[in-house]
Amino acid sequence: MSRDRQYLDMMNQWLILKQEGKSIAEYLTAKGYRAVAVYGMALYGRHVIRELEGTNISIICGIDRREIKPYKGIKVIQPLAGLPDADVIINTAIRDHDLIKAALKEMTDIPVLCLEDIIFDCYDQEKASV
Repeated sequence: MSRDRQYLDMMNQWLILKQEGKSIAEYLTAKGYRAVAVYGMALYGRHVIRELEGTNISIICGIDRREIKPYKGIKVIQPLAGLPDADVIINTAIRDHDLIKAALKEMTDIPVLCLEDIIFDCYDQEKASV
């Protein structure tokens, strides 16, 4: 599957969840995650931050390899600057998820979840509860 198709499929599922009144915050809460860091502060990372605004999930920081200004008041750090104390890192860079996860695992014990997996797990949980 092409990268563009993979992102399109994920965004389609995310939109379906939103239309059904479901959210990433509910998923994270159900898993016991309250404090998150968002890896990848481009388009999808910013969507995650906007979705989590005003929920019971605290966004500790954004993480990006590039030096980026704060987004919506959330500090963005580079991975080598030291990772924050969070319950989970949400990786929004689907294409290189395995490489990014492996690199982050060398720096921290914080679980790293792929945004795509969260979206599809949310959808699968919804189907299972029907």
